[in-house]
Amino acid sequence: MTTSATDTCRDIVEDALRKIGVAAVDENATADQLASGLRQFGRMLKSWQNKGYAVWAKDSQSQTLTTSASYTLDNVRPLELLSVRFSQNGIERPMNQMTRDEYDSLPNKDATGTPTTFYYDRQRENVRIYVWPVMASPAGETLEITYTRELDDPVATDEPDIPGEWYDAAVYNLAARLTDDYQVDAPRVVARAEQLLNEALAFDREGSVWFNESR
Repeated sequence: MTTSATDTCRDIVEDALRKIGVAAVDENATADQLASGLRQFGRMLKSWQNKGYAVWAKDSQSQTLTTSASYTLDNVRPLELLSVRFSQNGIERPMNQMTRDEYDSLPNKDATGTPTTFYYDRQRENVRIYVWPVMASPAGETLEITYTRELDDPVATDEPDIPGEWYDAAVYNLAARLTDDYQVDAPRVVARAEQLLNEALAFDREGSVWFNESR
């Protein structure tokens, strides 16, 4: 039995267009409609990330330490570093995060010792993480990084970079966004979009430990 969602980005866009009457149920979107819808879908996903709507986008990576003060995080552009730990001989120690001003104010950025703090320089494309103090004689130590990754840009034939339980919210919220482009008045779609987004957000959380009170 198949349980994973298999909708494509094209499916999401075409269903959104149908919700506002731009595309008929028995017709595919035109090339222009699809291209415009994919752009709006991508922008919507980026705006959702601004609001922290993507628990599923948490990831991790390991960075081997050298004597350098900074490291380029290759192949990823974390939106946020959730935690950084200094790992030595299998023991991880949480590190404190500095602001740009705090890092700039360090009088000796090449001071050696056990790294205890980091600064994350998140640029538009290339990103770097700076550590302080720096390693004098590295011997396999690493930074263990937990971060929130960027969502993939939607491609028509690919599956959207959202879990299946978010598909309804994506369709209706994209439809609500597209009402401006097509000058459509669809209050029921807008209301449904808000409801489905709230439902998705209520589920988009990590588990907690609950303790029952003694009676």
